[in-house]
Amino acid sequence: MSGQRIEKTPKGEHKKGRKGAVLAGVAAAVVLCGYLGLCAWAGGRDAILPHVSISGLDVSGMTQDQAADALKNALAEESGDPITLNISCEGWSGQLSAADLAVDQEATVQAAMQAGEGPFLARGGQYLAHLLGAGSQVELALQDQQPALTTLLEDMERQVGDVTMAHWQVSGQTLELTKGVTGLAADEDQAVQLLHQALDQGFAQKFGQGEQNVTVDVDLPVTQTPPQEPDFDTVHQDVYTEPKDAALDGTTHEIVAESVGLDFDPAQLKAAYDQAGEGETVSIPLTVTQPKETKASLSAKLFRDLLGKGTTKVGGSAARKNNVALSAKACNGVILLPGEVFSYNGTTGSRSADKGYQAAPVYVGGASTDEVGGGICQTSSTIYYAVLHTTLEVVERRSHMYNTGYVPAGMDATVYYGSTDFRFKNNTNYPVKIVTESYDQGGSRYLTVKLYGTNETGTYAVPKSTTYDQVTPTTQYKADSSIPRGTTQVDRKQNPYTGVKAKTVRYVYNKDGSLKEEQIMGASTYKMRPKTIYYNPADGDPTTWVNGVPPQPATTPSTGENTPPSPPAETPATETPAETGGTETPAQDAQG
Repeated sequence: MSGQRIEKTPKGEHKKGRKGAVLAGVAAAVVLCGYLGLCAWAGGRDAILPHVSISGLDVSGMTQDQAADALKNALAEESGDPITLNISCEGWSGQLSAADLAVDQEATVQAAMQAGEGPFLARGGQYLAHLLGAGSQVELALQDQQPALTTLLEDMERQVGDVTMAHWQVSGQTLELTKGVTGLAADEDQAVQLLHQALDQGFAQKFGQGEQNVTVDVDLPVTQTPPQEPDFDTVHQDVYTEPKDAALDGTTHEIVAESVGLDFDPAQLKAAYDQAGEGETVSIPLTVTQPKETKASLSAKLFRDLLGKGTTKVGGSAARKNNVALSAKACNGVILLPGEVFSYNGTTGSRSADKGYQAAPVYVGGASTDEVGGGICQTSSTIYYAVLHTTLEVVERRSHMYNTGYVPAGMDATVYYGSTDFRFKNNTNYPVKIVTESYDQGGSRYLTVKLYGTNETGTYAVPKSTTYDQVTPTTQYKADSSIPRGTTQVDRKQNPYTGVKAKTVRYVYNKDGSLKEEQIMGASTYKMRPKTIYYNPADGDPTTWVNGVPPQPATTPSTGENTPPSPPAETPATETPAETGGTETPAQDAQG
C-alpha cells in the first residue's frame, strides 16, 4: 500500500500572508483615492498647467485673465517689432505682417486653459507630466474672416494666372459668348493653414527664443482651375426680354420709349459653346420681336381724337358760378391711363373755403340751403354728359333728387364728398385726357367738357333719354303771421319741380353709321316739389278763397298787393335754378 506525505504549514504562516494582502490593498486604495483627488483638483483648477506656452509665450500657472493680458501685450509689442511673412508663389511675391492677421485672442487663451485636460482619469497624469516638464504648445487661433489674406490671394491670382470665367454680351441682334480660360488659383483654406504655421513659428522664434526682426518664408502652392461652365438657362433668363410698347408715364406725362423683345435657344448656345476652345467667342442670332407701338407712333396717336363733348349753361349766383369754375379747373388736364378710373371726389378733393369755394345753394333733405361748394354738381354732371357721348365705362353715377334742367333728364350726376361720387373708367387702349373750359358768351356763363383720346375703330355714341310718369307740381299753402293780411307770398327759394322718370340709352354706332349696340345707362327718378305760398292765418282757409284770392280786410282798401296764384311750370326753368343738386337720401346732401 502506498500514499503521499502531506506536509503541514507551520502555525502563524497563514496569519502573516493575510496581513500582507490587507496592507497592500490599503496602500492601493490610498494611492487610488489620492489619484482620483488629483484628477478632481486638476479638472477644477483656475490656472493654466505648468509648462504651457502660446506660440512660445509662457503662460504657465496664469489665470485666464492673466493669460489674456499677457497675450494682448505680446501682440501689441509685436506691432512695434513685426514678424514678417514673406509669401511667394510661381514667381509672385508678397508680404504680410503678423499684425495683418486677425488673432482670436479669446479662443487662444481658452485653448491654453484646456491644455492637458483630457478625460477625467487622465487629468491627474497630465498634471504630473506637465509638473515634471512635459509641457504643451498652444497655437494662435485665427478669426474666420481674414480681409488682408483675402486681398493678398486675390492679387496673387491676378498676377499668377486667375481663372477667366465665361462671359456674354448682346451685340445688335447677336448673342456673343466667350468661353472661359483655365487659370492658377490658390486654395484659401490651405493658404490659411500654411500662414498659421508660419505665424506660430515666428512667434516661437520671437517670444520663445528672444529673436528680433523675425522673418518667415512661406511658399503657397497653386492648382490649375478650369473655368466653370455657364448656366445656359440663367443666361437665357438674363437675355430674354418681352417686347414693350411705348407708353405714357402717368406721373410725368412723358412718353416712355419702346423696347424690342429678345430670345434665343439655350440648347443652340450650349452646342456652340461645347465646340469652342478656351477663350474663343461664339455667337448665335437672336430672335427679335418688334413692339406694336413705338414712341413716334404713340406720339402721333395721343389725344388726337375728340371722343365726347358736353356743354351746359351755368346759372345762379356769382358764388355758384365761382364754385363751378373752380371744380372744373381741378379736373382740367387730368389724364387717365388705360384701365385707370376717374374719381370726381378724388380729383377735386373736399370743397372747402380755403380752396376758394363759396357758399351757394345745395339740397339738404329736399330743402334748399346755402353751403360751401354749392353748384359743383354741375361740373360732375357736365363730365358725365360728355362721357355719355363716348364708349367709356361708367363705374359710379347717381341722379339728383330733383331734375336739374341744365342737362337732359337722366344725364346728370350728383356728388357729395365722402359719400356720393361720380366715377368712370378708361376702357380704351390709349390714355384719355379731360379738358374743361368755363367761359362767358352772349352775357351767359357756360361750361364745356371735352374728352380726348385715340379712337381706333371710329365708333361713336349718341345718348338719348326718354321721360315718363311725369308729376306736375302741386301748390301748398303755409301760414305765416308775418305776411300782411289780404296778401300772399310765393317761396322763391324753394322753386317747384316737376316729378319725372327718365330712361337713358347710349347708342353706339360703327364708323359707317350702322348701329353697333344699345347700352342701357339706367333709370333716374326725380321727385316732385310743390309750389309753396305763404299767407296770413287771419285770412282763413285758402281752400275757401274765391279764385284763390284772400279776402281783403274790411278796414283796409285793396292795395293791389294780392298775388294771384300762377300756374306752375310743368318743368323747371331751362336756366339753371339757384338750387341744384340733391340726393334721395335725406342723410346725404348734394352740392349741385
